[in-house]
Amino acid sequence: MEFEIAGAPVGKRRPRFSTINGFAQAIKVDADVEYENMVRLMFRLNKPTDYDLFDKPVRVRIEAHFPIPKSFSKKRAEEAAAGAIHPQKKPDADNIAKIICDALNNIAYGDDTQVIELTVVKKYAREPKVKVSISAY
Repeated sequence: MEFEIAGAPVGKRRPRFSTINGFAQAIKVDADVEYENMVRLMFRLNKPTDYDLFDKPVRVRIEAHFPIPKSFSKKRAEEAAAGAIHPQKKPDADNIAKIICDALNNIAYGDDTQVIELTVVKKYAREPKVKVSISAY
Protein backbone atom coordinates (compact mmCIF):
# COMPACT_ATOMS: atom_id res chain seq x y z
CA MET A 1 0.00 0.00 0.00
CA GLU A 2 1.18 3.50 -0.78
CA PHE A 3 0.29 7.00 0.35
CA GLU A 4 1.70 10.53 0.20
CA ILE A 5 2.08 13.36 2.67
CA ALA A 6 2.06 16.76 0.97
CA GLY A 7 4.73 19.30 1.85
CA ALA A 8 8.43 19.30 2.61
CA PRO A 9 9.81 16.30 4.53
CA VAL A 10 9.95 16.62 8.31
CA GLY A 11 12.33 14.84 10.66
CA LYS A 12 11.66 13.81 14.25
CA ARG A 13 12.97 16.44 16.64
CA ARG A 14 14.37 15.82 20.09
CA PRO A 15 11.82 16.22 22.89
CA ARG A 16 12.11 19.06 25.36
CA PHE A 17 12.60 18.12 28.97
CA SER A 18 10.90 19.73 31.92
CA THR A 19 10.75 19.07 35.63
CA ILE A 20 7.26 18.86 37.09
CA ASN A 21 6.91 18.24 40.84
CA GLY A 22 10.52 17.08 40.95
CA PHE A 23 10.14 14.55 38.11
CA ALA A 24 11.72 14.92 34.68
CA GLN A 25 9.29 14.63 31.77
CA ALA A 26 9.87 14.51 28.04
CA ILE A 27 7.52 16.81 26.12
CA LYS A 28 6.95 16.19 22.41
CA VAL A 29 7.40 19.14 20.07
CA ASP A 30 3.96 20.36 18.88
CA ALA A 31 5.04 20.37 15.23
CA ASP A 32 5.98 16.67 15.51
CA VAL A 33 2.57 15.80 16.95
CA GLU A 34 0.83 17.65 14.10
CA TYR A 35 2.95 15.94 11.44
CA GLU A 36 2.41 12.50 12.98
CA ASN A 37 -1.35 13.16 12.94
CA MET A 38 -1.10 14.08 9.24
CA VAL A 39 0.78 10.83 8.51
CA ARG A 40 -1.92 8.82 10.32
CA LEU A 41 -4.70 10.62 8.47
CA MET A 42 -3.13 10.05 5.06
CA PHE A 43 -2.60 6.36 5.89
CA ARG A 44 -6.23 5.94 6.94
CA LEU A 45 -7.53 7.74 3.85
CA ASN A 46 -5.48 5.49 1.53
CA LYS A 47 -5.67 2.19 3.43
CA PRO A 48 -7.19 -0.56 1.28
CA THR A 49 -10.08 -2.52 2.79
CA ASP A 50 -8.09 -5.75 2.57
CA TYR A 51 -5.02 -4.38 4.43
CA ASP A 52 -3.74 -7.20 6.68
CA LEU A 53 -0.18 -6.31 7.73
CA PHE A 54 -1.00 -5.21 11.29
CA ASP A 55 0.72 -8.19 12.93
CA LYS A 56 3.19 -9.24 10.22
CA PRO A 57 6.78 -8.29 9.34
CA VAL A 58 6.81 -5.35 6.93
CA ARG A 59 9.02 -3.54 4.45
CA VAL A 60 8.81 0.28 4.46
CA ARG A 61 10.09 2.53 1.69
CA ILE A 62 10.11 6.30 2.21
CA GLU A 63 10.85 8.75 -0.60
CA ALA A 64 11.41 12.26 0.74
CA HIS A 65 10.95 14.80 -2.06
CA PHE A 66 12.55 18.11 -1.06
CA PRO A 67 11.70 21.40 -2.76
CA ILE A 68 14.29 22.58 -5.27
CA PRO A 69 16.03 25.63 -3.74
CA LYS A 70 15.21 28.93 -5.43
CA SER A 71 18.94 29.76 -5.34
CA PHE A 72 19.68 26.98 -7.89
CA SER A 73 20.40 28.10 -11.44
CA LYS A 74 18.01 26.87 -14.14
CA LYS A 75 20.53 24.24 -15.20
CA ARG A 76 21.09 23.02 -11.65
CA ALA A 77 17.33 23.03 -10.96
CA GLU A 78 16.78 20.83 -14.02
CA GLU A 79 19.53 18.46 -12.85
CA ALA A 80 17.92 18.30 -9.40
CA ALA A 81 14.49 17.58 -10.89
CA ALA A 82 16.01 14.85 -13.08
CA GLY A 83 17.60 13.17 -10.05
CA ALA A 84 21.22 13.99 -10.87
CA ILE A 85 21.60 16.05 -7.66
CA HIS A 86 20.41 14.84 -4.27
CA PRO A 87 19.73 16.88 -1.12
CA GLN A 88 22.45 16.60 1.49
CA LYS A 89 20.74 18.69 4.12
CA LYS A 90 18.54 18.33 7.16
CA PRO A 91 16.42 16.59 8.10
CA ASP A 92 18.54 13.46 8.23
CA ALA A 93 17.16 10.32 6.57
CA ASP A 94 16.96 8.50 9.93
CA ASN A 95 14.91 11.30 11.50
CA ILE A 96 12.51 11.26 8.53
CA ALA A 97 12.08 7.50 8.99
CA LYS A 98 11.65 7.88 12.76
CA ILE A 99 8.72 10.29 12.55
CA ILE A 100 6.94 8.24 9.85
CA CYS A 101 7.48 4.86 11.54
CA ASP A 102 6.49 6.18 14.98
CA ALA A 103 3.32 7.75 13.56
CA LEU A 104 2.27 4.42 12.03
CA ASN A 105 2.52 2.50 15.34
CA ASN A 106 -0.85 0.89 16.17
CA ILE A 107 -2.18 2.12 12.80
CA ALA A 108 -0.31 0.29 10.01
CA TYR A 109 1.36 -2.23 12.32
CA GLY A 110 1.30 -3.07 15.99
CA ASP A 111 4.77 -1.63 16.62
CA ASP A 112 7.61 -0.39 14.46
CA THR A 113 9.69 -3.35 15.64
CA GLN A 114 7.81 -5.21 12.85
CA VAL A 115 9.68 -3.13 10.26
CA ILE A 116 12.24 -5.62 8.99
CA GLU A 117 13.48 -3.65 5.98
CA LEU A 118 13.57 0.16 5.80
CA THR A 119 14.64 2.30 2.85
CA VAL A 120 14.79 6.10 2.89
CA VAL A 121 15.61 8.04 -0.28
CA LYS A 122 16.07 11.82 -0.37
CA LYS A 123 15.36 13.53 -3.69
CA TYR A 124 14.62 16.95 -5.08
CA ALA A 125 11.25 17.53 -6.73
CA ARG A 126 9.19 20.42 -8.03
CA GLU A 127 6.39 19.34 -5.67
CA PRO A 128 7.68 18.59 -2.14
CA LYS A 129 6.09 15.53 -0.53
CA VAL A 130 6.83 12.26 1.21
CA LYS A 131 5.81 8.97 -0.44
CA VAL A 132 5.44 5.99 1.85
CA SER A 133 5.11 2.39 0.70
CA ILE A 134 4.34 -0.47 3.09
CA SER A 135 4.42 -4.08 1.97
CA ALA A 136 4.78 -7.58 3.40
CA TYR A 137 8.34 -8.66 4.01
